[in-house]
Amino acid sequence: MSGSLREHGRRRGLALVLALLLAAGLTTAVGTVRAQPAGPAARYVVLISFDGLRADALQSVWPAALRQQGAVSWTARTVLPSTTIPAHTSMVTGRDVAGHDVRFDDWDPEMDRLALPSIFTRVRGAGGGVVVLITKPKLRFLVPLEMPVEWLPFPRYRQAAVIATIAERFRRTRPALLFAHVADPDTSGHLSGWMSPAYLRDVQEIPGLIEGLLGQIRAAGAWDETLVVVTADHGGHGRVHGTARPEDVTIPWIALGGAARAGVTLVEPIRIYDTAPTVLWALGIPIPPQWQGRPVLGALAPAAPARR
Repeated sequence: MSGSLREHGRRRGLALVLALLLAAGLTTAVGTVRAQPAGPAARYVVLISFDGLRADALQSVWPAALRQQGAVSWTARTVLPSTTIPAHTSMVTGRDVAGHDVRFDDWDPEMDRLALPSIFTRVRGAGGGVVVLITKPKLRFLVPLEMPVEWLPFPRYRQAAVIATIAERFRRTRPALLFAHVADPDTSGHLSGWMSPAYLRDVQEIPGLIEGLLGQIRAAGAWDETLVVVTADHGGHGRVHGTARPEDVTIPWIALGGAARAGVTLVEPIRIYDTAPTVLWALGIPIPPQWQGRPVLGALAPAAPARR
């Protein structure tokens, strides 16, 4: 066979492989996985955002027992500006700031709410229950007007009370998605300074609270079917945040529960907007093709747990 014929055959073979991949929905764009799992990894996802929680602060107190129960990244990154509303918008929509164009950090009820598809609208559209708990009223922006949001006013609801409320709502309603926002680290950072004694006291309390929540999930008989994601919207330095400094943009990203891969340190780059596609992937819900994030597959258990 001549060189030109061999080259023609090679090109036809590559074209056929590409066509098959496209037909199967297995192609990727910039590393973004668009195929859906053969089956859901979880029946329930609990997503907890600790506002202003620096990765290095949490890493310093994260115990070995919890390291062995899940997949952790201490190098995940948030968006710019590294502020609450833009970062949470990325967290729930799977888009970078350029993709959702939400740059403000103040909101009141007279303003519009987020109109883009989000984990809340996608899970509800798939027939799943959704519970949203917030400690800052401005985060109502993230949720459609017709969807209930429960405001747990800070400081009446400090982080221990929020975690207790998560456990109670999970036991009572068992939603497909439970999202909770915790204000304590951010408040301490602004009042006393990030990495101040007051800030570190809040951070030191977090592992015990998470261990207690995991125990409640086990006691409810839902361990094998649950994914718990613990993360943050941003970090901080001094008494501020919002910049591109590593202290502001580096956040923890941790997957726990029976649907998480145990004892893994995640080395792949993780962005805050990878959280939303991870939630949908875990629940077996299609990921919108417009989303820029991709599911953190290395954090998920390799096989779907047995259904009871």
